[in-house]
Amino acid sequence: MKDTKELLKDMLRAIVTIQSYSMPTYSIFLDDERTLDAIINNLLDLGEAANQVPEQFQLSHPEIPWSYIIGVSKTILHIDKQAKAQIVWNLIQRDLMDLKKQLVQTIL
Repeated sequence: MKDTKELLKDMLRAIVTIQSYSMPTYSIFLDDERTLDAIINNLLDLGEAANQVPEQFQLSHPEIPWSYIIGVSKTILHIDKQAKAQIVWNLIQRDLMDLKKQLVQTIL
């Protein structure tokens, strides 16, 4: 089993990868199924790593939205493509930068 620091690094790697796949506009993003699939796979990795972080660590770092991360990764498995794309786009545009900063601060 991975230790907490490795899980946090896995989360950070998933975010960096997602950001590297980002598209300039929603319409371009929506038309690129491969990129959407790759981003979703990385979001699933992000959620899985977050889910494995020990509860005590999560409780001691409430600045990281653990439930949100885990919930989004579970939700995107069960919704249609259009809704998936919208959730993923919003997450990339609004949440990933802050999450990345919080993880970097926690790892250091």
